[in-house]
Amino acid sequence: MQIEQILNHLTPDKKALLIGSAFVDLGIKLEKLPQSGSDQHGQFENAKVGGCCFNVADVLYKLNLPFQALMPLGEGFIANLVKEEFKKRNYPLHCFKGFDNGWCLSLVEANGERSFITMDGIERQFQKSWFKDLKLKDFDFVYLSGYQMEGENAKVILDALEDLKETCTIVYDPGPRIPLISQDITAELEKRHCLYTINLEEAFMLTGKASAQDALGALHLRTKQSVVVTAGKNGAYIEDDLGFRHIEGFKIKVVDTVGSGDSHTGGIIAGLMCNLTLDDATLLANRLAASVTATQGAASAQTLRQLLDDPMALKLLGK
Repeated sequence: MQIEQILNHLTPDKKALLIGSAFVDLGIKLEKLPQSGSDQHGQFENAKVGGCCFNVADVLYKLNLPFQALMPLGEGFIANLVKEEFKKRNYPLHCFKGFDNGWCLSLVEANGERSFITMDGIERQFQKSWFKDLKLKDFDFVYLSGYQMEGENAKVILDALEDLKETCTIVYDPGPRIPLISQDITAELEKRHCLYTINLEEAFMLTGKASAQDALGALHLRTKQSVVVTAGKNGAYIEDDLGFRHIEGFKIKVVDTVGSGDSHTGGIIAGLMCNLTLDDATLLANRLAASVTATQGAASAQTLRQLLDDPMALKLLGK
C-alpha cells in the first residue's frame, strides 16, 4: 500500500503491552562530543519526558491506537515530572516506592547523532509483583527494551512473562545495550522467537556478519521470526519467511536522532496491531521515524492528522 492508504486504514485488531522506562531527557546540543579532559560549550535545548518505552508509547498515542503499558513511577523529583506527563495523556499510573525515576543527558552533535549519559532509576528495579494486575494472556505483542534486559532486572521480567500465550510476539529492541546483556538472556529471548527491531550496526554486533542480508538472515534463522533492521536515510531491511528485502525511506532534514529507533519500533507494533503486512508496517515505521528525526527531542512523533497533512509523506527517497 501507499503510505496515505496505510495511514487511513489503521484499525487496531490486536492488543499490545509496552514494558520499560519513562524518565526525563535533558537535551544538550554541541558541535561534537568532547575528548577526555577537554572543555566544550554546549547549548541546553529542552527537558522532556522520554525513555525508550515512553517513546514507543508516544507513537501509539499519537496514532490513536489503544495499548497498555507498565512504565513504573517511583518517588522523587523526576518521578513527579513524569507523573504529570502521564496524567496529561491519561496513561496508567503504576506507582512504587524506594527509587526515583531515572534521567538522561542527551548529547546531540551537529550532524544529528546522539549520545546518552543515563542515570538509572526505578525502571531498573522491576519486581514480579508489578505484573500481578496484568492479564498477560490477553496480549498479542509485548515490547521490551535492552535497557531493562540487564542483570537481575531481565530475569524478573522474563520470569513474569512466562504467562504470555504462545502466539504472543515479543518485539525486542536491545539498542546500544547489546554488549551489556548476557548471552543467556539473548538466547532466552531468541528461544521465545522475539522479533528484533534494531539498527544495522546493532545487527552486525549481534551476528558478527558484515552485510545487511547476512545479518538479517542469521537473526531470522536464530529466532524463527521476522527481523526488522533500520538503515538511517536508506529506510529499513526486513527478513521473514518470504526472504530479504528493502523498504524505502523518506526525504528529511536531520535535526537529531533522539527517539528515532524507538519511534520506528512503535511504528512496527502499530502496523502489526492493525494487521498490516510486515512490508507495510515497516513503511509506516519509516515514516514515523523520519518525522521524529526531523524534530528536536524525544517523544516527538507526529499525530495521525499531522502525518496525513504533511507533504513529506509523499517524498520517498528516489521518487
